[in-house]
Amino acid sequence: MKRFIAIFAFTLTLLCPAPDAVAKADASLLKVHHLDVAVDEQAEKVTIDLTLNMASIKPGIDREVVFTPVMISAGATDSLELPEITVAGKNRYFWHVRNDDAEDAARVYRGGAKGLVNYSQTVDFEPWMGQSTVEMRLESATCCNTPERIDGPSRHGNVELAQIDTRRPDLLAEFVYMRPADAGPVMKQIEGKAFVSFVVNRTELKPDYMVNRREIAKILQSIDFVRNDSDATITHVHIKGFASPEGSYSNNVRLARGRTETLRRYVRDLYHFHDTTVTTSFDPEDWGGLRSYVKDSLNYRLENRAGILEIIDSNLEPDPKDNMLKQTYPADYQVILKEIYPWLRHSDYTVKYRIREYADINEIRRVFAADPTRLRLVDFYTLANTYEEGSPEYFEVFETAAKVYPDDPVANLNAANIAMQRGEYDLAQSRLLKTGHTPEAEFARGVLAARRGDYRSALELFETAKAGGIEAAGRYIDSVNAIRNHYPVKVTVEMESEKK
Repeated sequence: MKRFIAIFAFTLTLLCPAPDAVAKADASLLKVHHLDVAVDEQAEKVTIDLTLNMASIKPGIDREVVFTPVMISAGATDSLELPEITVAGKNRYFWHVRNDDAEDAARVYRGGAKGLVNYSQTVDFEPWMGQSTVEMRLESATCCNTPERIDGPSRHGNVELAQIDTRRPDLLAEFVYMRPADAGPVMKQIEGKAFVSFVVNRTELKPDYMVNRREIAKILQSIDFVRNDSDATITHVHIKGFASPEGSYSNNVRLARGRTETLRRYVRDLYHFHDTTVTTSFDPEDWGGLRSYVKDSLNYRLENRAGILEIIDSNLEPDPKDNMLKQTYPADYQVILKEIYPWLRHSDYTVKYRIREYADINEIRRVFAADPTRLRLVDFYTLANTYEEGSPEYFEVFETAAKVYPDDPVANLNAANIAMQRGEYDLAQSRLLKTGHTPEAEFARGVLAARRGDYRSALELFETAKAGGIEAAGRYIDSVNAIRNHYPVKVTVEMESEKK
């Protein structure tokens, strides 16, 4: 038995030489002829194309050197080993040919027998690979012993081939807010309807007739509301009188004009307004109002709405039109005469007034809190700039300005900047539709395009803004170019193909 053990041990020694009988290998064995690491973030793939020079690697008849590409995350918490490349001595090479499957055998090369070896692998991109290194692990092995690590210079004991960093430079965070022009004082108005009644076929105003006290009070209360406001000054009062279509058109013209003028003089004299402050106009027959009542109100029992509307929309003169309604649909006409025509006899009024300008910032702040509609657009800009840019108060002022002045180009431009800073890009885009094509507006569109990743459009817009005198556009051009030209892979290993 002892003789058998001795013979087996002797045979094993012949097949697997002792490790110290082989010269120690080092990382200089790795000779990279060419390397290309491509990261396709859109397709979520990483491709490694590698060419190694194997000509000088001669591991010994029974030994092999194993090269294993590995990807390692920046914090070394994740890693991925790729299929290995083996350079084997004669005996080990033929062993692999006999025992490996076709795919594994294809990556085994005989030491010294072939110069350049091409290697290509594509793997799925995972988030941790965005900051990682591609390294080569080297090991030396025999048929029987545990593979020996060949130490490399990287902190993981390998040879670093490349660094991957998909983080792009940050886009410049700079916005251009536009100071609005001073468009003068804020002008406001109050509008309403008063159903003032007159004696049939008469134009004299009788304040105590029917419900006139209540209806006239609507006009007076609107005027008093402005007169009692210490910051407001009435600039104009306009009254437009309407009459219903029954009766002759010429008589309705007389009534509408006379009744409206009577109401005008009443208001003028009551408040001692200048004669030109209170003006009038009139519509002798309110066919538009009649159409609205017939079409939109279901409170009236009309059996022939479509036919009535057809007559209203016809090209007939007013008197024949009213007669046709009466003759064609007599039952419906009685409903119209009694229930709708009275609502067409009304006086629409508008009280226009001017808000004084606020010069003191504390006054502006007070009015902003109480009623921001009284502020000029330039007041919003002045108030915003008392706060730190980007603060909640700063944002609130500009957003409120856009609500008060929803169609103003400057208000929308400044509010678009706020929306972009909050990441609300759809809102910013809708705001920018109302900003025109000033250099500031083109600059803001460029910022939005850049933030959405449309760098080509962004550069075109920034060039336009730069030509228009926007200094920040030049800085954005540099920032966008740095992002566009960013390449996520840095090859760190020295390649033979680049040696002179």
